[in-house]
Amino acid sequence: MFLTNEEEAMLNGEYGEALEIAISVLVKLGDIYEADRMIEVENAHIDSSSYFIIGESGLNLCEKFVNLGATFKVPATLNPLGIDPHRWQEFRVSKSYVEKQNRLAEAHISLGGIATWTCAPYQYGANLRFGQNVAWGESNAVVSANSVYGARTERLGDLTDICAAVVGKYPRFGLYLNENRRGQVLFKIESDKLDVKSFSYADYAALGFCIGSLAGTRVPVVTEIPKSVTWDQLKDFGAAIATGGSVGLYHIVGVTPEARTLSEACGGLKPEEVISIGVDEINETREKLSTTTEVKADIIVLGCPHYSVEQLKRAAIIVKGKKVVEGVELWIQTSPMAKMLASEMGIIDIIEAAGGKIHISGCFTMYNYAQEWGFGTLMTDSAKNAYYSSGITGVEVVFDDTEKCIEAATRQRS
Repeated sequence: MFLTNEEEAMLNGEYGEALEIAISVLVKLGDIYEADRMIEVENAHIDSSSYFIIGESGLNLCEKFVNLGATFKVPATLNPLGIDPHRWQEFRVSKSYVEKQNRLAEAHISLGGIATWTCAPYQYGANLRFGQNVAWGESNAVVSANSVYGARTERLGDLTDICAAVVGKYPRFGLYLNENRRGQVLFKIESDKLDVKSFSYADYAALGFCIGSLAGTRVPVVTEIPKSVTWDQLKDFGAAIATGGSVGLYHIVGVTPEARTLSEACGGLKPEEVISIGVDEINETREKLSTTTEVKADIIVLGCPHYSVEQLKRAAIIVKGKKVVEGVELWIQTSPMAKMLASEMGIIDIIEAAGGKIHISGCFTMYNYAQEWGFGTLMTDSAKNAYYSSGITGVEVVFDDTEKCIEAATRQRS
């Protein structure tokens, strides 16, 4: 891989140990993926902000960067902590764990990280524009940046995102290259049999998971999605497509910026494969995302990716006038910024009056909540949450629409 004189000097330690460590990681990564050179990135999103994810060795590296005087060279938003930093006792997080997580958070802030603490920085905190090179971790954030905004990033692994932010560069390979952004497999929605215009959030999540599992590592192109699809529906679709497969970019013809036409989405070439998606595929995927048919859940978790203000508002409308059943928990995960805005609108008061808990900066899969609380069955409207909660926490999972989730958590007030 070609390095500039400045990059060679960094690698040789002439700019200090921190830059030497960071760029050495990136050079090795570039060699593995046969990158031709480094490219400058304009911002970063750091996935390595949860102690649950990177552990003691990751914490030590971050603190070492701080002690060496490193700073992020580009704006860098931060992924969820995994816990609510203000209400950790209420959510039964151990004090010893909080101390570790706080040290990691302090290290990220010392490096210059922006305390967004969300997996959806594209909604509140990050600035993206078409065609810019960025360095993002967190699979749903990556797929949104690439697909919905037309920015360019690879799926950065944990701690390589830290190195990219410290150096302000990343090896040029994968989705940074025009030829790798071409759609490869075409998914045709059977619109005569499937009423996409009436799709729920869970339907879009199931569709995304189905497409991701069939696409694998290929770039999918999707047709017959209406232009009326909302940002939040694309968010749930993207999170699921990146969970079902190793997808970092998708195109929706007539919706996403690099797919004004089918020809543009496929780079002027014919797709390698054409796959039809109909009612059966959606129903089968929805069934696969549940591990049990038991509707009675101990905990209902909404907000994976983090709920937006509009989604919080929608949840408040559904839950208003109801009460969470005794012995059942309703958690809604969101970002600090979204909660602040929703609080100003009176939305949070409605949800909390019903007995729901707003979990900011957190994620059900980033701490062992299931063991601490003794949860056996979780219900969610998120394909991503359904998939990872089952695998990571060991709970049984029910996947269904938002309305059904809130219905399962509440009863009408007498």
